[in-house]
Amino acid sequence: MQAWGAQEPDRKGRLYPVGGAPFVAFITPGYNRPHDTVESHHMRILSILTYYYPHWTGLTQHAQRVAEGLAARGHTVTVLATRHQPDLARDEVVNGVRVVRLQPVARFSRGMIAPAFPWAAAKLIAQHDIVQIHTPLPEAPLVGLLCRLLRRPLLMTHHGDVVMPAGPFNQFVEAAAYVVLRVAGTLANAVTSYSQDYAAHSRLLQHFTPKLRCIYPPVDLPPPDRAEAAAWRAELGLADRRVVGFAGRWVEEKGFDYLLEALPLLRMKQPNAHLVYAGDREVIYDDFYARCLPLIDAQHEHLTFLGLIRDPQQMANFYHMCDVFTLPSRTDMFALVQVEALLSGTPLVTADIPGARVVVQETGMGRLVAPHNSLALAAAIDEVLTEAGRYQPQPAMVRAIFDTERSLEQYETCMTELNRTAFATSGTTLRPSDQATLEVLLRNEADMAFRRRAQRLLDWLELRDGERVFDCGCGMGFYLMALGQLRQLELVGLDGDMERLQWAQREQVPAALLNGDILQLPFPDASFDKILMSEVLEHLSDDRRALAELYRVLRTGGILALSVPHARFPFWWDPINSIWIALGGQPIRSGPVAGIWSNHERLYEPGELAARMAAAGFELEIVEEATHYSFPLIHFLVYGIGKPLLEHNLLPSTLRKSADRFAGSQNSGSLLNPINLGLSIFRLIDRLNDRPGVQHQQTFVNVLVKARKPAGPSHSG
Repeated sequence: MQAWGAQEPDRKGRLYPVGGAPFVAFITPGYNRPHDTVESHHMRILSILTYYYPHWTGLTQHAQRVAEGLAARGHTVTVLATRHQPDLARDEVVNGVRVVRLQPVARFSRGMIAPAFPWAAAKLIAQHDIVQIHTPLPEAPLVGLLCRLLRRPLLMTHHGDVVMPAGPFNQFVEAAAYVVLRVAGTLANAVTSYSQDYAAHSRLLQHFTPKLRCIYPPVDLPPPDRAEAAAWRAELGLADRRVVGFAGRWVEEKGFDYLLEALPLLRMKQPNAHLVYAGDREVIYDDFYARCLPLIDAQHEHLTFLGLIRDPQQMANFYHMCDVFTLPSRTDMFALVQVEALLSGTPLVTADIPGARVVVQETGMGRLVAPHNSLALAAAIDEVLTEAGRYQPQPAMVRAIFDTERSLEQYETCMTELNRTAFATSGTTLRPSDQATLEVLLRNEADMAFRRRAQRLLDWLELRDGERVFDCGCGMGFYLMALGQLRQLELVGLDGDMERLQWAQREQVPAALLNGDILQLPFPDASFDKILMSEVLEHLSDDRRALAELYRVLRTGGILALSVPHARFPFWWDPINSIWIALGGQPIRSGPVAGIWSNHERLYEPGELAARMAAAGFELEIVEEATHYSFPLIHFLVYGIGKPLLEHNLLPSTLRKSADRFAGSQNSGSLLNPINLGLSIFRLIDRLNDRPGVQHQQTFVNVLVKARKPAGPSHSG
C-alpha cells in the first residue's frame, strides 16, 4: 500500500494515521503501483491489410515491422487481415501484436473476399484510437467510411499504385483499383508514401499532396555471416562465378525478363556471370514466370533458383554472397531488398524509375540504368562488377540514412498528431477506444443518469498514465474499475461503509481501498493529481469541510470532477417525493420509496454548489445540469427493486449478468433477455436528453462540476 504517512497498527490490524482518526486499509489483490515514468501518449492502433505474417512480401514486412515496432514502444497494436492459409490461427499474438484473421471464401485477383470483414472492421475500429490501412486494399473505402462514422482518424500508408499485366480483365482491375484508392485517400486524414520521388510521379498520390507525408520504410536485417555465405556459395558451385542476385515476386512489374535478356550480353564481358534468384515463382494472379520460360530455358545453366527465403539471417547471407544485386523493375515504389543488400555489403544496379532509384541516389552505392533496356542493364552490371571498389557499400552510412527507429518515430509522431487532432475536434479528452471501453462497462447500467454522468466525469478528469487518482466516496468501486481499464493509474478509494468496500474488494478493483472519514482525510497535502466525487457530498453533515479537505489533498493544477443531485429534479424521476413534498410533507429519506432524497442531507441548486466550491478555493471550469428526460419511476425501479434483488442474490444467473453493474462485459445484449429489453427502452427515452434545447429545461437529475485547484493560497476558512 502507498505509505501516505507514518502509521502504526493496533492490536486488531487496523491502521491509524499518527494523530488522526482510525481507518481500515486493505489492498485489492492484483493492485500494482505503476512505474513513475509511463508513456503519456499511449495509443490503441488498428492496422488493416489483406495479407500479414507469415505471408512474405515487402508490403507485409513493412506492415509487420511498423506494427511490432509501435507495440515495442508501448502502444496496443491489433492487425486485421485475412486467413490466407487454413492452418493459421484466427486470433493470436505475434511478437506483441494481436493478429485477427478473417476466413476468406474466394480470391479476386490479388485480393481475398472475407464476408465477415464489415462487421469485424467496425467492431475493431470502435475499439481503437487510430486506424492504419496498408494499400492497395480492396476494402479501403469501406474502412474510410467506417472511420468517418465512428470518428476515428485514418492513416493510409500507400505501398504502390496497382500496375497489372496486359489483358482486358487485368486492365479493368487496375482501373477499379485506382478508383478505390482515390476514394480511400480522400477519406483518409493523412497519407504516407515511401518517398517524395515516387509521390511526385504517382497518378494517385498527387491528389493528396496537402496531407501527404513521406517516411522511409523500416528495414531490419541482421549482419551477414561471411563464413556461412562463402560456404553456401561454394555449396552451390558458385565459388568462381560472378554472382548477380535478384529477389522478389516473379511478376511482370519487377522486370526480370530484362535481366534474363541481359545475361547473354553480360556474359560476353563477364563469362563467369551467374544469376541467383531468391523468391516465389508461383504467383497466383500473374503468369509472368510461365511467359519467361523460353528465356529461362535458354540460360538455365547460368541460373540458380533458391526459392523463397524466410529466415532473415539466411537472407542476409544470400545478399552477401552476391557480387551485385539488381532491380530491373518496370515500376517499383521503393524495394526494401535494395537497402537490405547494401546493409549486407552488396552494391546495386537499379532501374532509373521513380521511387526505385531513391536508394542509389541517396547512397551512391550502385548504378542507375535506363529502364526497359537490356543492353544498358548488362553494361551497368559489368561496370559495377569491374569497378567493385568504387561502389562498395558502407553499411553504417546506409543505416544512418535508412534508420528503422527514425521511421518508427515518424509513424508514431504522425499517428499521435492525428489522434490529438481528433480529440481536439471531438471536444472530449477520452479516446475513441476509451469511449468503446466505457460502452462495454456501462452495458448493464439501468440508471441512465448514472450512465450519463459517469462518462462526463471520467472525461473531465483528463486522465494520463501514471497519475494518482482518488475516488472519494468510492462505494462498491465501479469508478475505480473503470479508471483502471482506461489508464495505468495509481488508484485510491475511500468510503465510510465497510460493507461496500468489501464488495469492491470482491470485485477486485485495481486500487488501494480505505475505510475512513471524508471530513478528516488520512492523506498529506497535495497527494493526488485528480479527484472524483460522485453523489457523495449530499450525504455529508458538513459539505464545506469536505470541500476544504478535497482542496487540501489535491495538487496545484489538479482536477476535481464532482456530481450531486439537483434540487429541482424531474417529476417522473421521483414522483413519490415530488407529490409528497408538494403536499407539505418532509422529503422521504429512507426506505424503498426514498427516491432522490435517499440518505441525503440536502440537494443542490447549481449556483449554491458553485458558490461553496469557489469559497473552498476551487476555480470552476464547467457547471452543468444533466438528465431531464427519464423513464417514469426509474429511480424506484432501479434502486428500490433492482438493487435489493441484486445485492441479496435473488436474481437467476442469466438475469444477473444483465443487471450487475460490474458484469457489462458478460452481457451478450440479447433482447430475448427481459432486462436487456428494459435497458433498451430506458436508453431510447434517455436519448431525448441529447436533443437541442434540452439545456433550457427547468428540472434535472444532477449538477456536474469540473473544477481545478489554482496556484495561490486557498480561499477556504
